[in-house]
Amino acid sequence: MNFAPPPPTYGRVLRLGGVPEGESLEACVERLVLEYAQSVPPQRPLQAGLSLRNDLAIESLSLVSLTLRLGGELGVDIVEQGVELGKLSTVGDLLDVARTLTEQTARRV
Repeated sequence: MNFAPPPPTYGRVLRLGGVPEGESLEACVERLVLEYAQSVPPQRPLQAGLSLRNDLAIESLSLVSLTLRLGGELGVDIVEQGVELGKLSTVGDLLDVARTLTEQTARRV
């Protein structure tokens, strides 16, 4: 009897809080930032003080997309949560938002 192989798995396994299994919140934010950065510094982890716009050359529309993706990975509607994109200027700011959203998600469960 021939069995078909299981279908490929798309996406990542998410644990409570929404961060992909085996990945820290910091690593999740860094991974997303690096996907959108036009200028990538060699050092890892990314320093919290790096400017998203000036140091990493992330344009405004890309920052919107990055923030929406972060919300999606965390299982949170960024728009519904009222995240103010104008206040996101550094990697640390984005990480702070991610921490806040993760805490809010955990409280709801």
